[in-house]
Amino acid sequence: MRRTVVGVVAFVTILGGTGCRESRSRQASQRVLVAQLVDGGLPDAVAECVVESFFDTRSDTELKAFFEREELTDDEREEFARLGEICGTG
Repeated sequence: MRRTVVGVVAFVTILGGTGCRESRSRQASQRVLVAQLVDGGLPDAVAECVVESFFDTRSDTELKAFFEREELTDDEREEFARLGEICGTG
């Protein structure tokens, strides 16, 4: 799963901007991550749900820190698995 999100790092690093630029960067990051999850085998609707849920619970600062790390934490692995289950059955 971590390899799936690595490509988003470039987008997330520009989240430090403000206003509309910040919003566009966040949206671009979401689109790229959805595309990568779909490329990894998730159905479009599930990938969109997982990414939206993941982004909705985090600030831009939290997302930037997340993407700067090399590995997922155990809590993040559990969260992605839980979101996948919820989104897959929703």
